[in-house]
Amino acid sequence: MGKAKLSLAWQIVIGLALGIAVGAVLNHFSAEKAWWIANVLQPAGDIFIRLIKMIVVPIVISSLVVGIAGVGDAKKLGRIGLKTIIYFEIVTTVAIVVGLLLANLFQPGTGIDMSTLGTVDISQYQKTTQEVQHDHAFIATILNLIPSNVFAAIARGEMLPIIFFSVMFGQTSASSLFSSMNSCMFSGTSSSEKIAWAGHSGSHRAQSMHSSGWMTRKLGPS
Repeated sequence: MGKAKLSLAWQIVIGLALGIAVGAVLNHFSAEKAWWIANVLQPAGDIFIRLIKMIVVPIVISSLVVGIAGVGDAKKLGRIGLKTIIYFEIVTTVAIVVGLLLANLFQPGTGIDMSTLGTVDISQYQKTTQEVQHDHAFIATILNLIPSNVFAAIARGEMLPIIFFSVMFGQTSASSLFSSMNSCMFSGTSSSEKIAWAGHSGSHRAQSMHSSGWMTRKLGPS
């Protein structure tokens, strides 16, 4: 009999546990942890995130084009769109409620000395907020849905213009080419997920554990 293959879910759980363990250990080796973070943990996490970002846009385009081209009937497509919006609103509301409940229950960040944390320039975010609050923000949002250059939108990773283009393109295209492209992109996603346990769960959890000093507070200094 062949060896039992460990499922991806279990690999991620093991990666989470290893990340917590590594982060706890690094808290007791202040001289070595900077090297481990810079040369092992951070690169592993960055590789995983870059792999995911690399295939997000092709997956969105190919999936939408294949799905819309397969539906064909515009009326049927409209009904599916309405159901999708309703489903999205319900799921988003549930996610917000669950997030608020868990945040109030576990109170993450409690006990952390804020003076030891690094500072970040938030002027860019403040500027974005002001732009959104502008009187013509809604009209600008509608206009921004339509890309003047779809390749520029793809290069910048602007998902709404990409989705709009994919919907328009899907209504007039044959699905065979994009069906093959869709299969290729999901195969790439599966390959990327094989290192998820190390790339995301392990390295990011380890960095979170050492940066917050949670285990040091719980177990005491070495």
